[in-house]
Amino acid sequence: MITKNERALLYLLSRTSHLTRMKLVKMMFLISKEQSLYDFVPYQYGPFSFKLYQDLRHLEREGHLTQVDDEVKYCDRIFPQPDSFIRTAIDSCIDRFGSCHEKDLIDYVYRAHPEMTIFSTIKRLEKYNRDETGIVTIGYEGRNIDRFLSLLIENKVGKLIDVRKNPFSMKYGFSKNQLSGALEKLGISYLHFPDLGIDSYKRQNLTNAGYTSLFLHYAQELEEKQDHLARIISLSKIEKVALMCFEAQASDCHRGVIAQRFRDEGLCVTDL
Repeated sequence: MITKNERALLYLLSRTSHLTRMKLVKMMFLISKEQSLYDFVPYQYGPFSFKLYQDLRHLEREGHLTQVDDEVKYCDRIFPQPDSFIRTAIDSCIDRFGSCHEKDLIDYVYRAHPEMTIFSTIKRLEKYNRDETGIVTIGYEGRNIDRFLSLLIENKVGKLIDVRKNPFSMKYGFSKNQLSGALEKLGISYLHFPDLGIDSYKRQNLTNAGYTSLFLHYAQELEEKQDHLARIISLSKIEKVALMCFEAQASDCHRGVIAQRFRDEGLCVTDL
C-alpha cells in the first residue's frame, strides 16, 4: 500500500524527474509547512525526517524510485495521485524552488526557519542549550518518530529512560535499536530499565477496574525497586530525563504510577 505521504513524494519526483536527497528533503519540508505531511526535526543539515527516509526506502523496494549516491530518481511507474490541494502545494514549491541551486534552497530554509539550524554543521542561526533538569514522561501512542523526537528537543530532554519491559514496537522508530540510534544522532542518550516494566500478559483483557488493580499492585512493587527510582532522581539533577512508554496518557500507563511516586516525594513531574 502506498500512503498519503508516499504519494506526495512520488508526485514531487514525477514532476522533477530526479532530485538530490538534500533538495528533496528541504522541498518536502516546505511543502509540509503548507500541508500536514511529514514532521521534521533539526539535524546536521537543517530539517530532517526519519519517517521520510523510511518511506523512500519503502518506495525503492517497491520499484517506484531509485537512490544512487545522493540522487533520488523517479522510475516512471503509475501510482495513486495525491489529493488536489497537496498537488497544488507541491506544484507551487516546484515553481518556486525546483530550478534553484541546492545551496540557495538551504539558505532560504535556514533564514525562514532558524529553529531548524540548532544542530546544523553548516550554519547555526539559533542557539540551543540543554540547560534544564527534572523529570518528564512521554508516550508514543499516536505520534510518529519525528514528532516524538521534536517534543524531546523542545523540552530540552538529555536522557530518555525506556520503562517498557520489552522495548519492541511494530511502529517504525520505536524499537530499542531504532530509537536509541535516532536519539544518539540528536545528542540524547538512551537507557532501558526493563525492571520497571510490566509483563504484557498482565495487561491482557483488562477492564478499567483491572487496570486500577494492576497499577495498585505495581505501586507496591516499586517499594522493591528503590535503586532504580533513586538512579532516575539522581540523573534528573544533572539533566532533564524523560520516562517513556507506549500509552499517550500517563494516567493509562505504569509510567504514571512512577511519576506519582515522585510527586508524592515532592518532585515536579510533567507529562508531555
